[in-house]
Amino acid sequence: MMARPNRSIEAVEALRAIRVASKMDRGFIEGRIYQEVDNPDSLCFEQDWSSEPELKSHIRSTCFTDLLMLMETSPEAPLLEIHSVRDVFGINYVEAVRYSDC
Repeated sequence: MMARPNRSIEAVEALRAIRVASKMDRGFIEGRIYQEVDNPDSLCFEQDWSSEPELKSHIRSTCFTDLLMLMETSPEAPLLEIHSVRDVFGINYVEAVRYSDC
């Protein structure tokens, strides 16, 4: 995602808070925040989860809602990808998890 111009520090702090909150969720393994050297407003946030059910639980959490709200502040359309061993999913997967009983 892109931080608003000259707001990358605030965006990184928000991502750190989301990472810390995620650590409380069962199945959380690790989280990382990357910032491009040549463009500090360009941010990448990664999390690793031990299983799909635990990931789905996290996607339904208020912590993930906070992440989605932060992504909405991006001046450019953010990219959301969920990688599994076999597939790569996007926002449609998140919507299916959040708004269905799966």
